[in-house]
Amino acid sequence: MKRFLIFAFFILYSSILISQVLVGVNGKFVTVQEYNGFIDIKSLESLGFSIVISNRSERAYLIYKNQIIIVEKSGTVTVDFLDIYENAALYTSDKIMISVDLLSKILGLSKYVTPAGMEAFIDKVCVLTSVDYSHNELKLDFMGSPFEEMLEIKSEESKVVLELSPVLSEVVSTDQIKINQNGYKLQMEIFLDTEAKPVLSTKLQDNSFIITVSFPQLGREQIAKGVYWEQKVEKIGNKDMLVNYLWIDPQFVDLKPEISSGGIGSLESVEKMVIRKNAVAGVNANYFDTNTGLPIGLLIVDGKILSMPYGDRPVFIQTFSNEVYISRIYFDVNIKVGQLLFLVKGINTIAQGEVLIFTPEFGLSIPYRDEMVYFSVVDGKVNGTGWLSKAPKNGFVLAISSKYKKYLEGIQIGDTVEYIVNTNFPYPIKHAIEAGPLILYEGSPIPDRNDEKNRYGGSIARASATRTLAATLPDGKVVLAVINDQDGSGGVNYDELVEFSLKKGFYSAMNFDGGSSSIMVIFDRVVSKVPTGWVRAVPASLLVVKKDNK
Repeated sequence: MKRFLIFAFFILYSSILISQVLVGVNGKFVTVQEYNGFIDIKSLESLGFSIVISNRSERAYLIYKNQIIIVEKSGTVTVDFLDIYENAALYTSDKIMISVDLLSKILGLSKYVTPAGMEAFIDKVCVLTSVDYSHNELKLDFMGSPFEEMLEIKSEESKVVLELSPVLSEVVSTDQIKINQNGYKLQMEIFLDTEAKPVLSTKLQDNSFIITVSFPQLGREQIAKGVYWEQKVEKIGNKDMLVNYLWIDPQFVDLKPEISSGGIGSLESVEKMVIRKNAVAGVNANYFDTNTGLPIGLLIVDGKILSMPYGDRPVFIQTFSNEVYISRIYFDVNIKVGQLLFLVKGINTIAQGEVLIFTPEFGLSIPYRDEMVYFSVVDGKVNGTGWLSKAPKNGFVLAISSKYKKYLEGIQIGDTVEYIVNTNFPYPIKHAIEAGPLILYEGSPIPDRNDEKNRYGGSIARASATRTLAATLPDGKVVLAVINDQDGSGGVNYDELVEFSLKKGFYSAMNFDGGSSSIMVIFDRVVSKVPTGWVRAVPASLLVVKKDNK
């Protein structure tokens, strides 16, 4: 006989409460959006759930190990065909959600709170078994499965302070490491020998937290040949700013844009790009459309054009002779097919245009439009006609408006296809990223400062914000900097950056994207402050790559 249980809930329709919760079972963890106590069942797939949705029966089936959970559009949830819970599910236009409290009951989870105040529903609390600090590395070993959100870390003068929750501990205090356990909350203080405030970076590796402790403010720290990292608190606009610098000699490294691993139109954190490419360091780069993930502005990698210019914005350029320039440039592309010449309106874009190019780096499906004629090009020759969803590996897809149909009829398989670049930049471009605003040009503030501010919407230039700055020095070296506020001011504005850049002796300088996108990563460590508390994914970064790292 079936047991019938009522699972009560209450929804404030007038003000839906949205927060994040963490769910963890059998060593797997996922952070999900919670809507008044409900979470999307799709988020459970990463925990090992199999999910089948039947639109016909208006039911969803969640299968986990030997359990079957049936979620009905009426809000009823049935577990193993035995226990029935009413008002425990919620269907919206694009989601099927289940009560997180009911899910915890089914899976035998307990609710805890992380140091940041996030609710965590997990099956087992891990145990801290050892703490070791040596060679500027702090290692915390656990029995069980730790997760990133259980640790909050901050630095003080000659000290590292940790808070962990939920956790139990077998470690006892020493003269160097003080531990205080209160329920499932643990506070730890590690006293350092250096009289300075350390810079900390953390990674979770297997069953251990590894925390690197650095003191770059005591002087420039060489991290690779020709690359130095420095961190200082500087006065900018009479405000204390935390500035992370990379001082770079481009004769020894490539300053190379890197697109997301999913291709153009997808996003990835700078940290993952740095690690994936085994780079020395990286910062965020160009602006992008947050709705599509597509980059905004010129993007060239190893001489290959991946995105077209946008407006009269500055471009960060590295040439094939390893020189770096910051300048506004004129740049357009023609495509020659046989004896026909067309002006290219866009590369790797979903925007409409008479002549478009899609390279293999385009991560989205190539748009199909009835008014376009499509050609596939491989190794510089036409090898086919008709729409393709993806560009061929060694070529691209060329889409041309059918208004030119009478000319296109003469194109034959095997016809030569070539790019013709028109630009006033005098040297062959190896890498390029367009962003802005332009701060300094050849040692001086630009004369059209107000016009430059107006080229960017949303008061980007005038607002006080976290900034990513790229600059050249008179001797040809390069500076990358991320500037974070220290006093709650929000950051710096355009005019303050001009004065700062002049004071530092920069030759030319420009901004990359700022705000929540701003970040600096060294090897596998985020060394800048993250203004939002979470690392934003971006479509492209600028990586510092060793010459021999191909």
